[in-house]
Amino acid sequence: MSESSIYRKPVAFAALATVVVLAGTIATMAYPMLRPDLHPKVEGLKPLSPLELAGRDVYQREGCVNCHTQTVRPLKSEVVRYKGNRAPEPSGQYSLAGEFAYDHPFLWGSKRTGPDLAFEGWIKPSKDWHYAHFADPQKVVPRSNMPRYAFLGGNALEAAKVQASMRGLRTLGVPYGDADLAAVPAAVEGKTEMDALVAYTVSLGKAVNRAAAGGGEVDLEAPNPFATDVAAIAKGKALFDANACSACHGDEAQGQEGVAPNLIDDKFLGVSPDLPDAAYFAMIKGGSDAKKALGRPGVPDGGMAAFGGDLSDDDIWAIVAWLRNQKAHEAAEGHPGGH
Repeated sequence: MSESSIYRKPVAFAALATVVVLAGTIATMAYPMLRPDLHPKVEGLKPLSPLELAGRDVYQREGCVNCHTQTVRPLKSEVVRYKGNRAPEPSGQYSLAGEFAYDHPFLWGSKRTGPDLAFEGWIKPSKDWHYAHFADPQKVVPRSNMPRYAFLGGNALEAAKVQASMRGLRTLGVPYGDADLAAVPAAVEGKTEMDALVAYTVSLGKAVNRAAAGGGEVDLEAPNPFATDVAAIAKGKALFDANACSACHGDEAQGQEGVAPNLIDDKFLGVSPDLPDAAYFAMIKGGSDAKKALGRPGVPDGGMAAFGGDLSDDDIWAIVAWLRNQKAHEAAEGHPGGH
């Protein structure tokens, strides 16, 4: 090694190494940040509404990201687990980079003490369910270790804080205009942090259409092929439990007040009279989209997720068979409606 070698000059070597590292950093990290074409947005992407944005701030403040992720990876196990296989287009089965173009910071998370929430707006669209869950998680999901957030219902939103968040995001490229800021006071008037958190939660995943097929015409005369099939009835109960139907409708389908209706009384969606088996089939398969065809309003904001992409028709009929058997059993025991 010659006396003039750079390796014999530690100060010069350190300076040169620093320049090389900085050049590499700029080329691989800083430069791409200045390239709009490297930051795709899904078609029709919109910024969060004032109420949803306030909810996102509450979500961060309360540390929800420490227990929940918000990204479904393109792995079959995750796609199936988080219902991405319901999406009409294959690209919607997992999270897309363009969905998060307006997220600052990203809330993808790295730990799943609780479930991933990336598609929560499609999986659990009922605001009533989320109000009940945030207020008392164990009442809705008995094995949950999530703390209660009922206190959020007593915290009023402050328009000035929401506007400050909007201004900050606007400097980062989120297209909030002056009209959006001016509309904030009216949008959050009378609203609480609980309202905001629920609004944000049901918005998750809605940038991409992941609605399950279903909700068309309903033939109420269609018979249940498994109405008296003992094996199918037992299978129906197993499917009811496996698909977490009990989380909303109770272990025995007796319903939960303020969360989901009783499925074994003499009503359908809380309104008399009850409807035939085919109506239950349509609701399970198509979710809230089937309500219009059935002529029952149900939960105004839509509470029932569609399972047509996860369950076969035979599976759905089996669940209906179990519900009918459960209704008959409760009536025979002198407890109509499961009460």
